Amino acid sequence: MKKFSKILALLLALVMVFSMAVTAAAEETEGEAEEETVEEEAAAEEGAGKLVYATSTFGQKFSPFFYTTVYDAEVVSMVTGSLLASDRGGAIVEHGIEGEDREYNGTVYHYDGMGDVEVVQNDDGTVDYFLTMREGVKFSDGVEATIDDVIFGIYVCCDPTYDGSSTIYALPIEGMEEYRSGMDSRGNAIFAAGDAGYEETELWTEDQYNAFWDYYNNQAGADFAQEILDYCVSKGYNSPDDPVEVTAATWGFTDLPEGATAQDFWDAIVAAYETTEEAESVESAGSTRLSLTIAALGAEFEAGVNTGESAASITGIEKTGDYTMTIHMTSYDATAIYSMAFTVAPLHYYGDADLYDYDNNSFGFVKGDLSGVKAVTTQPLGCGPYIFEGYENGVATFTANEDYYLGAPAVKTFLFQESVDSDYVPGTVSGSFDISSPSVNDNTLNAIKDANGGELNGDVVTTYLVDYRGYGYIGINADLVNIDDDPGSDESKALRKGFMTLFAVYRDTVINSYYGDRAAVIQYPISNTSWAAPKPADEGYKLAYSVDADGNTIYTDDMTDEEKYEAAKAAAITWFQAAGFTYDEEQGKFVDVEDTWEVMIPGQGEQDHPAYGIVVAASEVLAELGITLQVNDVVTSVWNNQLEANSAMMWAAAWQASVDPDMTQVYHSDNAHGNGTNSNHYAVDDEALDELIVAGRASADTEERKSIYKEAMEIIMDWGCELPTYQRKDCTIASTERVNIDSMPKDMTPYWGWMAELEKLEAK
Repeated sequence: MKKFSKILALLLALVMVFSMAVTAAAEETEGEAEEETVEEEAAAEEGAGKLVYATSTFGQKFSPFFYTTVYDAEVVSMVTGSLLASDRGGAIVEHGIEGEDREYNGTVYHYDGMGDVEVVQNDDGTVDYFLTMREGVKFSDGVEATIDDVIFGIYVCCDPTYDGSSTIYALPIEGMEEYRSGMDSRGNAIFAAGDAGYEETELWTEDQYNAFWDYYNNQAGADFAQEILDYCVSKGYNSPDDPVEVTAATWGFTDLPEGATAQDFWDAIVAAYETTEEAESVESAGSTRLSLTIAALGAEFEAGVNTGESAASITGIEKTGDYTMTIHMTSYDATAIYSMAFTVAPLHYYGDADLYDYDNNSFGFVKGDLSGVKAVTTQPLGCGPYIFEGYENGVATFTANEDYYLGAPAVKTFLFQESVDSDYVPGTVSGSFDISSPSVNDNTLNAIKDANGGELNGDVVTTYLVDYRGYGYIGINADLVNIDDDPGSDESKALRKGFMTLFAVYRDTVINSYYGDRAAVIQYPISNTSWAAPKPADEGYKLAYSVDADGNTIYTDDMTDEEKYEAAKAAAITWFQAAGFTYDEEQGKFVDVEDTWEVMIPGQGEQDHPAYGIVVAASEVLAELGITLQVNDVVTSVWNNQLEANSAMMWAAAWQASVDPDMTQVYHSDNAHGNGTNSNHYAVDDEALDELIVAGRASADTEERKSIYKEAMEIIMDWGCELPTYQRKDCTIASTERVNIDSMPKDMTPYWGWMAELEKLEAK
């Protein structure tokens, strides 16, 4: 028995060992399987947590205060946040902390923001903006944001030496003028002193004075010309490899010799005008020789110097609590509300926290010295949905901000990769990019359809077409197209409406041929994206220039295109007769028209412009009627120069609209005839229109403003100086294979694009 027991024990031991070995082997295999599964899940999660957006070349000014390009602004928007949010229509969300529900396109959407605003118009005409900031918002470095960060940012943008794009200082904020006076940049002050010779002063040294004028007189002109060359390349008019003389020809200077330099180009620009100042004003691609000189010479010339008395603070900016402040304005301005969406930029990062003492008028930097703010221009930090990790080899890298106040983004890594427009679609199809915003043209749409088997939306690419924030138009200068030098007479208006009636009837055919489904014809001089744009269902809505001189409607719904052309011709005849021309029924034309009119189209001499077909078709009908309309297809610079000189009789162009429909810049008489901003190229000078424009800007009632602007647009159309032609589309595409399309924003608009809800965006 003992022997058996030993054998049994041995067998049991072997079984146990074998069992343990099998178990161990099984556990090891299971562990390997689990490890492989975890690795696969991690890989999948890493893939799902990363997206690539194709963009254009960065200027690498990634500062919320100093960005200059759209592409740099996109980087800034990834990283920073604004005190006030806006909705799909571009309107400010007044109650962002609690959130608001607003309807758009038949659907109710919820909007949250970082702050609230209450606007109070006082009996004395002043207005107060009461701003409240959400508590608990954190910058990506973990520091909590307060109203001090907002106040710091306001003072940066209001500094007398500030040279960024913000114009908050132009608002009628109490005490603004007193704060900004008495100080200027050293470069501006030297320029104001003139170059007659150095005179001893504490504001600059003799070396600084001489360095400034040496650069301004001997180098800034070449810089000015080089900026034009760079602009032509950035717009795609020229290749970077084109020599100076070729690119200069695109700008309208065709006589430069082979091997010309930027200095040669500048010399040619100056020679084309009576004064250098006029040459600089007309030909600028954005900068002046003064601004280029200061930028080139750097910080000591950007620094502020005291030129007189200056207030220590802006009395209209009042801190009322850790998370509250009030902006006091001396008068109401309907556009000011959009300026209240201040960027919430970290004082401790962009400024110096030791220099912030609100009660003692110190706001995070030494007044007149923004060098510290500019020092971190390439490395932004904020309270937005993403953290900027860096820019290298054409790629900006972002990681999710886990402390983002609306929730940590689902996509953990985002890459913004520099590319060119022609590669956006093929790159998105092939997998190099996940999201891109290509230019909308036939080649773009055909490439998308090819990838999707004939559709704009499919298994490969999903397409979003959104109305562009602006519109195309044909304009007429009333000072140059009139009867008896009386631009505002009924006869002059009739003359212009005769032309516009013929232009208008060819819009549908030509725009559809040029753009296809990439654009639509519009009837009023305002972008369809504006809340103030008349809608077809509105009372009194009508087609542009669709009545004759007797007020009769000239079209019916059942007319063919040919019947419409004939109806427009007949109506135009009545308008020209009202202008005083004599129409011979037997000859079928006017017999006493001696003038020749000209319409200028910037088609680069290649007839490549959506308005070209419109004016050519109209000119042929006008010729039959005995009226000569000369169509000139010119390069952009020639077109621009004549427009700015107010020497263009008629022209085609496009506006980029602002969020607010204020008409002051484009239609108020203060800006006509070369006065003011010289932006009323129509030369419309109408007291009733001016009064409506002022009333629209002064009203806080949206419905009242909409009614005012409708009446104003009718006056503009009655002058016969503008014909809206088209509202084109912008495009964004996303990879259907790699982006969760359900997580993309719904009902995109120019104010609510693909980046509007970044925290919700998901990758597959």
